[in-house]
Amino acid sequence: MKTVVNFYENYDEESRLTINNARKIEFIMTTSALNNHIERHHKVLELGAGTGVYSFYYAGKGNPVVATDITPKHIEIIKQKLKEREDAISLQAEVANAIDLSEYESEDFDVVLCLGPMYHLTDEHNRFKCIEESLRVLKKGGLLAVAYINKHFVLNSVMIRDKNFLTHNFIDKILNTGVIREGEDECFWTDAFFTTPDSMESLVNKFDIEIIDHIATDGLSPYLRNVIDEMNDEEYNAWIYYNLKSCREKSILGMSNHGLLLCKKK
Repeated sequence: MKTVVNFYENYDEESRLTINNARKIEFIMTTSALNNHIERHHKVLELGAGTGVYSFYYAGKGNPVVATDITPKHIEIIKQKLKEREDAISLQAEVANAIDLSEYESEDFDVVLCLGPMYHLTDEHNRFKCIEESLRVLKKGGLLAVAYINKHFVLNSVMIRDKNFLTHNFIDKILNTGVIREGEDECFWTDAFFTTPDSMESLVNKFDIEIIDHIATDGLSPYLRNVIDEMNDEEYNAWIYYNLKSCREKSILGMSNHGLLLCKKK
């Protein structure tokens, strides 16, 4: 994970979900789905919190939140933002690895948000450990949210953006393994894992949990970002409305950049 940490130490994660209206779709869709299940008294653990966009959102709604990330820079940013706030919220920020949550007690949280780690767990064993640890610290009946990146979106977007990746090798690598690592010819990012909606459902179904929702969190918005960013408020609200109506449609889910699984621990 050192490679991933080094990447994010030099990356502006803060703006990923907030820089423009097209990027904001993912946040809006994610919170819309989560809000159907998260109540104000629920204690929330966020894994891979980045600079805390979701953690601050739920802490601001009154939830006690523990925000964790493997990148020290992100935790320092969260702590600095906490110092600058005028209102008091219940938010702790700690460096932690999503595949080893041994510092947290079993069944201590009502909600575990895993909205980033799966993107970079290139080893299958670590993906299992991430879900296993998430469920260990989650109360029975609690909510586990797992976000992932769709390999078919990756193929289309990367090959169109850079024809150096328009090769059989790149296509086969993403389709067959879903994994890229820094230093490889096929790497356009950092160490990363991409999957499909069906594969993610198959993974979580290996655990004692029930899938209660599965949505596309940005749909076609990344492809249409220039058009979306030029929309007026009324048009943008209509676009959000369409996304909310279509996010469970399998054809949209199969093309979306990001997908979100909501699971209930049995």
